Amino acid sequence: MKGFPEFKNLVQMSSERAAGRGDNTFVSFLSESGAPEGNITFSGLDEASRKIAAGLVAKGLSGRNLMLLYVPGLDYIKAFFGCMYAGCVPVPAYPPMGARDIDRLKRVVQDCDAGAILSSSMLMPMIEAWVANPSNGMNLDCIPTDTLMAGQDASGFEAFDAEPSDVAFLQYTSGSTGHPKGVMVSHENLIANFQQIVWSFAHSNDMDNVLSKLKTVIWLPPFHDMGLIGGVLTPIYAGTEVTLMSPLTFLKNPFVWLKTISDLGAIISGGPNFSYQYCARKITDEQLQQLDLSSWQVAFNGAEPIQVDSLNTFADKFGECGFNANAFLPCYGLAEATLFVAGSPASRGAKVVNADLDQLAKGTVKPVESAKSDSAPLVSSGELAIETDVRIVDPKSHEECAPGDVGEIWVNSPSVAKGYWDKPSFSDSVFRATMKGDDSGKTYMRTGDLGVMHEDELFVTGRIKELIIVAGRNHYPQDIEFSLQASNPTFRKGCGAAFAISDSGKEHLVIMQEVANAGGDQTDFQQLALAGSRAVATRHGITPKAVVLIAQGTLPKTSSGKIQRTEAKKLYELGNFAPLHTMETSSTQVVRKSDRKEEARPFTDWQTELYCEMQTWVSDKLNVEPHHIDLGVTFSELGVDSIEAIDLVDRLQDRIERTIPATELMRYPTVKAL
Repeated sequence: MKGFPEFKNLVQMSSERAAGRGDNTFVSFLSESGAPEGNITFSGLDEASRKIAAGLVAKGLSGRNLMLLYVPGLDYIKAFFGCMYAGCVPVPAYPPMGARDIDRLKRVVQDCDAGAILSSSMLMPMIEAWVANPSNGMNLDCIPTDTLMAGQDASGFEAFDAEPSDVAFLQYTSGSTGHPKGVMVSHENLIANFQQIVWSFAHSNDMDNVLSKLKTVIWLPPFHDMGLIGGVLTPIYAGTEVTLMSPLTFLKNPFVWLKTISDLGAIISGGPNFSYQYCARKITDEQLQQLDLSSWQVAFNGAEPIQVDSLNTFADKFGECGFNANAFLPCYGLAEATLFVAGSPASRGAKVVNADLDQLAKGTVKPVESAKSDSAPLVSSGELAIETDVRIVDPKSHEECAPGDVGEIWVNSPSVAKGYWDKPSFSDSVFRATMKGDDSGKTYMRTGDLGVMHEDELFVTGRIKELIIVAGRNHYPQDIEFSLQASNPTFRKGCGAAFAISDSGKEHLVIMQEVANAGGDQTDFQQLALAGSRAVATRHGITPKAVVLIAQGTLPKTSSGKIQRTEAKKLYELGNFAPLHTMETSSTQVVRKSDRKEEARPFTDWQTELYCEMQTWVSDKLNVEPHHIDLGVTFSELGVDSIEAIDLVDRLQDRIERTIPATELMRYPTVKAL
């Protein structure tokens, strides 16, 4: 793209940054307290990458796909580039913390035919034990790259010179479980997307001018597209510095994230919807007084569809410490397009259109003048990235939709990936679709997302598979979830899943919703569910077949905080969950919570006493009897999400009066082990 730095591949990009900005710090990594834990310069990254690459080449791994299992940090970044310097393809993944993680990881290892697993010395005992377990059927070398690097002399090593179209890395998409899909992201895809991101955020291709506008703070997981491409790779492309922290640090204390932005005068940072909701809920008035967020000019929000309620709540709370709502930059992207497809113009803020609900149910966006009870707010995902063509297409007929009609979002862009690893036929159907009546030969990538172009901006309305069709009318799950959650503050915002089930040949609506306080009795739950059902019926003209109330932290979500509605539906249909209360329209089914009385226990020893306290805390969270809680299983197997796990660790460290780093959850993923 004209005016932007051009590199043949990411190895050349890193090498040239080392040559031109060698002593400049590329990344600083913060500890849980927000204090600097380590940093690396551009030349330091180049040197470390060469050493790791030399070791990998010596082990005969050139050309292989290599799994990367690291806690967030500098070792991961070095290993990622070390793979590319060696001519290997890195496959980022999160270290397994439970049976579900292990099952997914096994499938990914098998799908990509991994040649080895790279990790750190700290995690190696856990990973080697997992690989050695006969039931996992793995036979892989496990290589600690910190040890590998320490024993290498990389003088004279020639890094692999990949072609632009070669695969740079495999990105396995969120939710890849039974049939994992590894997106083949090429070097040219990445370079194009870096340029698109820089232009959207800074509106300039003058890199000397851009540098001052890209001071960035990122807490997002580096194993997924937004954290890796937006938080690690784009800053290298731009030659600027980024400050990183672990997502566990953010979850344990979101104040560290905002305080870092404040202290550094950072300009760019962000996350999905839940991160803004989480900060609004967790940050105290006393902490607000310590923040100055006036420097924050780009607050990106990449969750789709974007919730206007999340933005308003955050802006209202943090406006008093300098946050400007015009900083919000809602954006849209997906791994299949490398990362970025569209984003709001910088410094404009979120653009909201109130759409007529009746027309939206018929598949058309008709704006109304102001928010009404019969309208739904849609947040624009902004203007299309440079050199990007988006069409709204009928997913069945493949004909382009009329202006204002909702259809599937199809994307043509230099950042659209090559396809899915080892799935040529499926890749053709997703990445090389053609529109009916278009004889140009132009192909598009089918996103599976529904949306509309309005006033030259993209509005995402939902997912094709999540669309709820009842009595011939279309309903978007996020609109139904919002209506129910707005009816009572006990319903946790952003923690509900609406989906359709088939019964006797008819489609019915079911809503699974977390409640903030699981301590109510059945009368309270019954009234709560009834109020939510009425709100949905009044607003959408559809009565839920069932409203299922569940405990806080038990709704299925991805690691990036996205609601897994398909997984929630599966749990409901199989009955593999423990509801607090289920209200059905035909007959009310009540799951009763037993009365539990605290019994005095004779003191035995401090470990036993502590075990019982933690057991009681978990049982209260999950609304089950304490004797059913086995603290020897992982947090995920207990049904405790990452936020609740951090809360439990905080309670545990308060009890023993010792600090427990959040990263210990990787090494000791059970309460008993901690």
